[in-house]
Amino acid sequence: MTHSTTDSAAFSVPAPDVGDGVLPGASAVSGATGGAAVATRAARSAGAPTARRSVGAGAGRTPVRAATHKAGARGALKGQQTRAAIVDAALGLAAHVGLEGLSIGAVAEVMHMSKSGVFAHFGSREELQISVVREYHQRFEEEVFFPAVAGPRGLPRLRAMFANWMQRTSIEIEAGCIYISGAVEFDDRPGPVRDALASSVKTWLSAMHRAVVLAKNEGHLRADADEHQLTFEIHGLILALHYEARFLKTPGSVERALAGFERIVREHLPPVAA
Repeated sequence: MTHSTTDSAAFSVPAPDVGDGVLPGASAVSGATGGAAVATRAARSAGAPTARRSVGAGAGRTPVRAATHKAGARGALKGQQTRAAIVDAALGLAAHVGLEGLSIGAVAEVMHMSKSGVFAHFGSREELQISVVREYHQRFEEEVFFPAVAGPRGLPRLRAMFANWMQRTSIEIEAGCIYISGAVEFDDRPGPVRDALASSVKTWLSAMHRAVVLAKNEGHLRADADEHQLTFEIHGLILALHYEARFLKTPGSVERALAGFERIVREHLPPVAA
């Protein structure tokens, strides 16, 4: 799917500065490469034939070095796959116990790994929490934002964004929302985890605000409509839905949220459309 560069840029969040740790086998790769070079030089000195260099991507590599390179690439790929699996498990765990409930030990138990194995990929509990926030944000934009951006600008896009948001929220009523639970856990706790959460939420609200502005520019909403107020009220509907449906178990909460969105839009339609 191709997304508008202008619109998509408003929802991009820079990747966190989280180290992957030392990949297993890195020292072995370095040692094997050095050993191959020594062996080659020794063979040349003795007049023995050596591997012919090939032209292209593998130029200058002996068979041993080429094999070592491939082994290193496989190790790196496996490390990335393991890290992704850990983040996925941690995200599922955080949905139920919150970011504060995450720990290296708890994730290791879910993954059937040792604590040191999980620690090698993140280095700290804080880095694990930040990685979970980033992964949640990436999935949020893939499910909510990008499908809406693929549609026409204006009120149709704003409706699509809210509809996608509602669909995701309906699922999270059972599983929990990292944005909302994280805000409760870290609202008064400065630090990198809070910064990552706040950045993600602000980025999403900025995208919603832009959708409201575009709806005004397209003439779908009144020119004097306060886009900041509209964004605030739409966000408030989602927060109220989580509280009513997840905490109070109030029947009909989803329908009331949808009705609330339509009321907000209706009150800001231009006279001709009204």
